[in-house]
Amino acid sequence: MAFSDVPFPYGPFVPHWVPKQYVQDYFSRHKTDDFLVLSTTVEDVSMIPAAHRGCFNTWRLTLRRYDPTYRVDMWWQETFDAVILANGHYSVPSVPRVKGLDAYMSRFPGRVNHSVTYRIPDSYTGKRVLVIGNSASGYDITSLLVKSGKPKLPVYQSRRSRSRWDGKYPPSGVEWKPVIKEYAPTGNEIIFEDNTRLLDIDAVIYCTGYKPSYPFWNEKANGTALFDYEANRLRGNYQHTFIQAFPHNLGIVGLPRVLTFRSFEYQAIALARLFAGRNHTALPPVAEQRKWEERRAAKVKEEKRKFHDIPWDNNETVDWLQFLFAMSGLPLLEGLGRYPPQLDGETRWAIEHVRKYPEPKGTGRQASNGELEEGEEEGWTMVKCPTSNKDSLHFI
Repeated sequence: MAFSDVPFPYGPFVPHWVPKQYVQDYFSRHKTDDFLVLSTTVEDVSMIPAAHRGCFNTWRLTLRRYDPTYRVDMWWQETFDAVILANGHYSVPSVPRVKGLDAYMSRFPGRVNHSVTYRIPDSYTGKRVLVIGNSASGYDITSLLVKSGKPKLPVYQSRRSRSRWDGKYPPSGVEWKPVIKEYAPTGNEIIFEDNTRLLDIDAVIYCTGYKPSYPFWNEKANGTALFDYEANRLRGNYQHTFIQAFPHNLGIVGLPRVLTFRSFEYQAIALARLFAGRNHTALPPVAEQRKWEERRAAKVKEEKRKFHDIPWDNNETVDWLQFLFAMSGLPLLEGLGRYPPQLDGETRWAIEHVRKYPEPKGTGRQASNGELEEGEEEGWTMVKCPTSNKDSLHFI
């Protein structure tokens, strides 16, 4: 979790304020604070057709900012030669469809929430809680609730499968449940796939991820949709970074969750050098880009994975970064311009030896105080698991 020129002096899984401070310091270090416009919402991104043949289109952005002095929203528009969309994808919750869920939420307003709204365990004091999901956020929230002592125990956790950081048995204060089959609001019941039931649950927290969202994209003005929400992928994209309809002045950064900041860096440099005319190799013709997209769609469908998931173990990540690296090219003789970093042996070793959550050895059973029972010790689970069909970096 670091850009190549400024090391990240912490482990890979830290509280949110640590990477926030890292990003703030990064802007200050490079003296780019003046380019930031904060507390501003992009309401609309619309293409302005080129005025003359041979010229590129430009972009008109409609912006909004709240003025606390006058207590009104200020609206204005600005025009840009190029736009890079890097708006992040951890704000629109993804909640799976379950029979009876809509009726359950209508009957019990506020009972069902998503991890995006979770802040502190005090909100769940004295409540019977069901957490759905056991990936990063599911693990974290369940652990925080149990350790806080605020909710009624046990905290129930619905899991589709065992995670690498799950022991053989649930920790003290946690009871595992299978996937939910149905909500029965009239009986205030939640029914699971094994036909067991929970009655009178006070809070349900979905830890089931997020959906990409580009609400500002003006499909009518731009002549094309940007994202296919049914297929869950960019429409008309190339290498997860370039848009075929606007190859010279529109780019996407951060959609594949690969190496976080480091992969963002490769994408950003490739786009910047392309827009500046400093790229070493040109983008292929649009017809070839379409063939890449079609082959990619067919491949991930056959392998039953998401279009923008790029595994590490099969060298797909390395091939993708190699493309961005080769396209960007070398720096100028004068040393001007940013160029992509090497993915050297030391960096690859660090990636392949990332450690996740501690997993108890032996039975993995914990005592009521949270400590491991006598005769056991806590070890670290290496993320790489040769017997698993999941990629080593699936948790990122």
